Amino acid sequence: MSEIKYGNKMEDMQGDELLERVKLGWNFKTPPLTPMPYIGKIKQAVTYQYNELVGLCPVTGILDLYKLGITFIPGKWVPELKTLKMYLLSFKDLPISHEHLQAKIYKEFKEQVKPKWLRVELSVAVRGGIKTDIVYED
Repeated sequence: MSEIKYGNKMEDMQGDELLERVKLGWNFKTPPLTPMPYIGKIKQAVTYQYNELVGLCPVTGILDLYKLGITFIPGKWVPELKTLKMYLLSFKDLPISHEHLQAKIYKEFKEQVKPKWLRVELSVAVRGGIKTDIVYED
């Protein structure tokens, strides 16, 4: 991603350029999650918390810091944790907005692990005095 040219502020980026940057983050090929069989006979909720998630601001390239929570009820699978860690580390050099990061993690976890129920929470470190939290579940 070193070929990306970043600006100092949003006004430095034109509409088409911003759209292409957003698409780059959304279409980024992440490493796959390895599903492990779940044979438990109970409808348990599993929560993973990861307080070291990082990505890059798609406009400035400045590091963004996040806390991630993934809560799910297993179907036939749970993710192998090393592959989950490698998946999350893959975002460290990726220019992606908070909203797209949360949606991408939700979508890919849902597709690959196929839980019965899933909730993904992303808490963004304060930027410009604004606290942002993004949550989706179903």
